[in-house]
Amino acid sequence: MGNSESVRATHFQRPDATADTMEDDQPQDHHISISNKMVERLVEDATLTAGIDTGASNPRGDFKEKMFIEKLKALDENHTERFGLTVGELNAILKRVEKRTANMVDDEPVCAGIQRQIIECYDGATSPAAGIQCWDTIGAFTECVQAAGARRLQARNERDALELERRTRHVAHAREHALKDLS
Repeated sequence: MGNSESVRATHFQRPDATADTMEDDQPQDHHISISNKMVERLVEDATLTAGIDTGASNPRGDFKEKMFIEKLKALDENHTERFGLTVGELNAILKRVEKRTANMVDDEPVCAGIQRQIIECYDGATSPAAGIQCWDTIGAFTECVQAAGARRLQARNERDALELERRTRHVAHAREHALKDLS
């Protein structure tokens, strides 16, 4: 409630002192100004209270439940609007990742030996400052992971090159047969 959006302020404008001396046929100008957020809250409260069954044993509990549901819906809409992800899109991303990683056969962790050394180093550290001694091991782990990534990328590029070469031969072979059929 500390930000400016949640302030529920109303502004009353009192009529001038000379308004008492005005004639009755002129309309007096009395205004109440409220923010757009306040209007939204009033409309939300009105729609929620309209749906409550007053004959229920606990109408206050039903009102709170509906308020929580509405707040959750608003949070979901806000999240969807902010990040552009819906449940359907998230499921589609999950399926794409599963499809791309389904043929990965290397279940062994990358650089498991150095990873074990890092864990042992941090377990042996008696104070947070002693953890600084593990930097060399962390550097070796980082280099190992980068090298493993480079090896995988190189292997993938080689597979892609072989696949492209195979496709090129296949297209050339098909083109050759198509030209023979035309002649």
